[in-house]
Amino acid sequence: MPPLPPAAEPDWDLSPLYQAPDDPRLEADLAAALAEAEAIAAAYREKVATLGAAALAEALVRLERFLVATYRPSLYAQLAFSTTTDDPKLQALVARVRERTTDVMNRTTFFDVELKLTPEPTFAGWLAALELVPYAHHLRRARRQAPHTLSEPEERIIALKSLTGAQAWSQLYTEITSGFSFSIDVAGDQRDCSLAEVRALRSHPARAVRKAAHEGVLARFSQHEQVLTYLVNALYQDHKIESDLRGHASPIAATALDDELTPEVIEALMGTVERAYPAAQEYFTLKAGALDLAGDFRTHDLLAPYPGADRTVTWEAAQAEVLGAFSELAPELAARARRFFDERRIDARPRRGKRDGAFCMGMTPGTEPFVMVNFTGRVDDVATLAHELGHGLHFSLAGEKQSLFRYYPTTPLAETASVFGEIVLVRRLLSRETDPKVRRQLLASRIEDAIATVMRQVMYTRYEQRAHAARAEGVVTADAYCALWQEELTRLYGAGVTLGPLDRWGWVTIPHLVHYRFYCYSYALGQLLVFALYRLWEEQGAAFVPRYLQLLTSGGAEEPERLLADAGIDLSDPGFWKRGTDVITRMVEEFRAVAGGEGRSNG
Repeated sequence: MPPLPPAAEPDWDLSPLYQAPDDPRLEADLAAALAEAEAIAAAYREKVATLGAAALAEALVRLERFLVATYRPSLYAQLAFSTTTDDPKLQALVARVRERTTDVMNRTTFFDVELKLTPEPTFAGWLAALELVPYAHHLRRARRQAPHTLSEPEERIIALKSLTGAQAWSQLYTEITSGFSFSIDVAGDQRDCSLAEVRALRSHPARAVRKAAHEGVLARFSQHEQVLTYLVNALYQDHKIESDLRGHASPIAATALDDELTPEVIEALMGTVERAYPAAQEYFTLKAGALDLAGDFRTHDLLAPYPGADRTVTWEAAQAEVLGAFSELAPELAARARRFFDERRIDARPRRGKRDGAFCMGMTPGTEPFVMVNFTGRVDDVATLAHELGHGLHFSLAGEKQSLFRYYPTTPLAETASVFGEIVLVRRLLSRETDPKVRRQLLASRIEDAIATVMRQVMYTRYEQRAHAARAEGVVTADAYCALWQEELTRLYGAGVTLGPLDRWGWVTIPHLVHYRFYCYSYALGQLLVFALYRLWEEQGAAFVPRYLQLLTSGGAEEPERLLADAGIDLSDPGFWKRGTDVITRMVEEFRAVAGGEGRSNG
């Protein structure tokens, strides 16, 4: 496939994985995975607990190779579908690959169950064995999950039922919402926009355009009230059923276990952030004054640009800025990031049928990651590109040093490189900007990003906790979900932001609340971690970089606390989270000084 001109928003090239959805190699790989699963079962079923350390190490290496091969068709199908969700052939491919892969994985479920339930003396011997040092974290993690592991037949049934349960509902949500289109009047130009494009218009300089875009999204989702509410009820009840079967103490407990944190640590983070909500309220009061909207500042004004700071960025310029930012941190990071562009591992062109938002797909060791964004020329889009490429660098570095069971960073660390990338980008932009109006906008963007990444994500998670608690009592109506959402919005924004009648529908427009359970808190955790890492970089300069690269290269090789201790961070420190939220408060104070106290009297 020939390269695109540098100024064009690229579509990615998935041919290194498979040439097309009907590539015969995909079917051959599925068949080979099935054969290997049967061979593994023949070799190890009912024998895992009897393996010596060397034999277990050999079995884990074989299992990793099997999983890498098994994941490949699924990863390809997800990538291809994400940019063309309205293609029936790709919808069928996702379903077919998911069903075949589930069947294959179910044939090796026994290994995981037997490993977790191995008697303690044998397990302790494995942890002490030199041959298993590379897998010590994997073994410790398995042991922690053992109390919540069911029998092999039960685990297989759960995996099979998910095909018509959580996975199916999640895909239906994507297919429905990715097909939305919107007709928006922009300065007399009637535009037909995709969901990603209309979301971008929420930061348009014209208030009427922002209002039309903001309310258009909410109205469109609300029009699908019946099916989307049913879908959410089904997902939340599915989560409750599985959590109860596994003996988890609360809806968030399974997420905490997977993330290798305790629910208490997550609650401490969320409580600290909620106590810092007044900083967000202070900032938006300042913004209302600066925009001459005091007393009438609404949700469609949250992302409004400041006057005189309008700027459109080309794809070529965005690429240059992001690579320049990574180069200031470490030239090797910039060189590695450039390969995403050169090898066409980025899909940036918005279009109908393409999934909304942005993501980085970490693949497997030996296969480089892919990035999807919806680039519309905003400065915020440049920050999103830096964010997703940060994820990509994390996966790329880990993939060179770690095997599969040590590759994926746990959720508490998964947002580290992405958020750090954004901060480094804004630092670069501020250092080169002389226009005071643009500088004010950049400072404002830093604050708004922190509010969105820390406070709004905690608000999402608190809403999610309350929504799950309500669902545990029975089917929840759309109005009840709306009421919970509006209460949490009001807690975050206070009296300074006027909610419109459609804002109550925001809960169903957030894909993370559909596709994942309690994931959003991790953005807040990642941002506060990055504030700490960024301070270390400012204090230590070049001496910090090797420690940072080592953190990324480690992937998921150790528990979060161990990896962060090497970077000088103690998550058990009671004051850690508050020091992070204090950074946001100081940014608001800095902005007040730069903005000349505009809007202060309205606070």
